[in-house]
Amino acid sequence: MFPLSLPAFGELNYYIERTNAASSVFTAEGVPLSLFEKYADLLLAHGFEKKESWVRGENHYAAFALDSLGVFLHYFGALGELTLVWEEDCRYFAYRDADLPKTLRPQITQMHLEDFGLSYVIRLGDGRFVILDGGCGFPPDTDLLMAHLREYCAEERPVIAAWILSHPHSDHYLAFNFFMERFGEEIEVEKVMLHFPEHDDTEHYPKLTLTDRRLPYSTAADVNIPVMYEHVRKSGAQIHMLHTGQTYRVGDAVFEVLACMENTVHRSKNINAISLVLRMTLGGQVVLWCTDASMSISRLPERYGEALKADILQIPHHGFQCGTAEAEIAAYDRIRPEICLLPVSEYNAFTHFCTFREGTRHAMHRLGVSELITGDETRTLVLPYHAPAYAKDALAERFRRGLADNGARTWIFSGLSTAEPQDFVFTLLNTTNFDAAVWIEMYFERRAQTVQGIRAVVPSMSVRQCNITGDEVDRDAVYFNWLSLAKNGIPENVPFAVRFRRDRPIVITHKTHRAAYHTED
Repeated sequence: MFPLSLPAFGELNYYIERTNAASSVFTAEGVPLSLFEKYADLLLAHGFEKKESWVRGENHYAAFALDSLGVFLHYFGALGELTLVWEEDCRYFAYRDADLPKTLRPQITQMHLEDFGLSYVIRLGDGRFVILDGGCGFPPDTDLLMAHLREYCAEERPVIAAWILSHPHSDHYLAFNFFMERFGEEIEVEKVMLHFPEHDDTEHYPKLTLTDRRLPYSTAADVNIPVMYEHVRKSGAQIHMLHTGQTYRVGDAVFEVLACMENTVHRSKNINAISLVLRMTLGGQVVLWCTDASMSISRLPERYGEALKADILQIPHHGFQCGTAEAEIAAYDRIRPEICLLPVSEYNAFTHFCTFREGTRHAMHRLGVSELITGDETRTLVLPYHAPAYAKDALAERFRRGLADNGARTWIFSGLSTAEPQDFVFTLLNTTNFDAAVWIEMYFERRAQTVQGIRAVVPSMSVRQCNITGDEVDRDAVYFNWLSLAKNGIPENVPFAVRFRRDRPIVITHKTHRAAYHTED
């Protein structure tokens, strides 16, 4: 039972949300730093003991304990935001990790997965492991994970010092269930770290009940979260609920929690938005684990500014982008990584979708990243890791080639005639994961007969045949268009040319005419 009545000082713009059965958060917005100091004093007056505190730039943090109740107080100066989080049966202050000899070079492995997902294995200097998520848990993936642990462990029995689960989407945490079911007796798990909602909290997260019907088993979180906790119980591992501002030392790795569900629960019902964001220091380098977090919903650029700087960045949400491109670009400009990890296939990264998300495109193409590592194969980086000299040129070529593999942005056909009805019919192919809006212009010998403002939409991953003057296109998609089809019409029995424009590459063909020109993307 939390002993304070909130808000305690007359705040008007505030939220109180329960994140799960053990934890709740009070958020006040548009408040001064003095409110942080008032709440700190109030907690002390109620018998709480201050356990730790720090000031980093405009951000202030303090943690308090009263018996088994933990309170985490945070003030973000750039946002004028105060958060007060309380957790019952809090284990943070009793956290301890083994102090073992460091005899190995630490390393990070991005595991190859059979489908989209996220699975990283961090080997510590003492030979233990930290696992981040794990993926969907298909049998080939769990076999590969176990083989990797056996190959790189320091002892005969692999020890997982911490298994971190970022959020309850099946392509992230579900591997834990399948792996523990198959290999739980062959490994030791010391700690499981997470901050999940309750399995039945459909008020905050309606999609907890959704399942992927392509698979023969339920992927719904409301079914699998209780199974996850049962596996944790059987393993004997301690559960630690992570809160923003906390710092955990695991072997020679230090993890700082930059964001979790308590920062977004009142802002979004998107399960991705509750993803953990962790800053890891290991082997003399800083790695920023963004899992599937949204830079805009968690407001990471505003919260941390230049303190986001990292050597290695795991690009969030597999490069899909979650939230606004503007926030992602602002974050990437502050992170300025040398290396990017992108847990998705090479094809999807450079051809199918990542390059067409403006935020991810910025990281891949405009940020000056030296190397980007996709998930086509299992790749291990021994820390400290730096990109080879050729990597930046190779990245630029992969980016260019990926775009070119889709087609072209501009297509021109000439030698057509308005006397031939079939000359108006074209086939448009879109191989990307996004709908393609194509703008069409028609040119004639007389300039005044030009037609512009025709628009056709080709759904993602589909082919469409359309008459560029027919009902299957929007024949006047511009509000004020003095060169519209309706105004100019189509002259009879005259030659014409047509230009198709698209911001993403597509393929356009005609039954009898070859393109006179198309761009090299």
